[in-house]
Amino acid sequence: MTKTFSPSPIVGVFVRAVQAKLPATQQEKLKAHRVTIKKTTSAEDGRRARHCARWAIQVAGDKEFPHPEWHKIKELHELWKDLVFGVKFADNLYRQEKAEPVKDVEIEWVEDAVNVAKIVGEQLGWEHALWKDLLLDLIKMEPATP
Repeated sequence: MTKTFSPSPIVGVFVRAVQAKLPATQQEKLKAHRVTIKKTTSAEDGRRARHCARWAIQVAGDKEFPHPEWHKIKELHELWKDLVFGVKFADNLYRQEKAEPVKDVEIEWVEDAVNVAKIVGEQLGWEHALWKDLLLDLIKMEPATP
């Protein structure tokens, strides 16, 4: 059984990426969620990271800004390359008895989602970026407590 951390490291990466990439007006929206962010755990972090990857691909493909459809396919291809690299990296480290190397790829997916939100916000307006909805999705991904 793996150790569970709180708050969730993946949610923490998301919050730090928002603080680093988005304008101050958007960062202010994080304050309302500080308490729930602190209550998250690492139990669903793999699922959270995959959700960020899917979200970024969907948003990048759905929005009407100058970026051709092939960019969506390229992002999918890059995600698969990252995943394959992560699995190979994990295999090598597990053989050396080190823990959880796939997290590097998951962190990239979270940061990519924030980058997509930033592009959408800058080009279409921040009301269309929907990064806050993604944050709420990530917070809700907690296992049911008995």
